[in-house]
Amino acid sequence: MPTIEIASVGATDFKINPDEFTIALEIENKLISHRGLFYDFLLPQKGVIIHLGNPYFKDDREGGFFADALIDWSYSPEYLYIPVGGESGAGQEEKFKFQDEYRGELNRLLELAIQQSPNRLVYFLTDYQFGPKEGTHEKFSSIEEFWKKHDLDALVLNTLFEISG
Repeated sequence: MPTIEIASVGATDFKINPDEFTIALEIENKLISHRGLFYDFLLPQKGVIIHLGNPYFKDDREGGFFADALIDWSYSPEYLYIPVGGESGAGQEEKFKFQDEYRGELNRLLELAIQQSPNRLVYFLTDYQFGPKEGTHEKFSSIEEFWKKHDLDALVLNTLFEISG
């Protein structure tokens, strides 16, 4: 299941009310992802990370926490091979877009993260076991540029998107 997170680099707190969002949110004052793809990159940095989850996780915190319901999976293959043994399953899916109904909330979270970062720097990261095997890093000079890429080309899974404000 995909992990989607927003890191407000250098922030010491993230002042929002999670109840104002339909997306489930977990907020931590240490930059540690729920998955390991960008662990080493985030480890030496400081800030606040917001883990994004499916709306039903607002009421049900048992088990995992992931964000597959936020994604428009129309770029996905119809069939995913579920790995067995030591296989990874990586490389089956690459591009994605977000469901239109969550775009406003995602944009608001990005804006708040940039405002609360003293560096005006945000990392928007995805980590999905069926995405590309290697993580990539892409830079944008604004939130608008990020959404333009999303709308025109879609986004690539297993990418850390660096967005300046």
